[in-house]
Amino acid sequence: MRVRDPESKKRRLLDAALAEFAERGLSGARIDRIAHRARCSAGLVYTYFGSKEDLFDAVLDDITARTVDQAPIDPQDLPGYAVRLYDLSAANPEVERFVSWYQLERASGGDTDSTVTAAMRQKIDAVAAAQVDGTISSRLDPAELVLAVQSISRMWFTQPGESLDAVEPHGDHAARRKTIRDIVSALVDP
Repeated sequence: MRVRDPESKKRRLLDAALAEFAERGLSGARIDRIAHRARCSAGLVYTYFGSKEDLFDAVLDDITARTVDQAPIDPQDLPGYAVRLYDLSAANPEVERFVSWYQLERASGGDTDSTVTAAMRQKIDAVAAAQVDGTISSRLDPAELVLAVQSISRMWFTQPGESLDAVEPHGDHAARRKTIRDIVSALVDP
């Protein structure tokens, strides 16, 4: 007798959707390809997620939850946090491609109850508390500082290859990590 495992099917659908959306974006992605990759029926996408657009949003929420789990913010060590985010991006290039597609096709800033919004609020609150304690600089607004740190950690993945070749042609991860650490340190040192 087969045991039903809806959580496993959801996980497979989210993983397959990440791959499909990273390759083709929301507009180019097809539910039948996602279902085929996940070894599920296309109907399960609608059962579990409602629509292709809702699945796209669910993938972003899933990425966010995993990132928060794998690289939790440490306001006492924002340079280290930025490097951990860089390392995650380097290890998961499909996530960066997905996020780029999301920014192009879906980013509206309208869902204040999303996992992304909740994660950002938690990070902003942690940074604000560290600023009040005086452990990090308060030169920047805490929300802007969190956004800057996250952007710095992603900068190697959001620029055209030609720009990166002009700056650092050998893809030296150690040099990139040092650059990220140095830039963020300059922003947060009291």
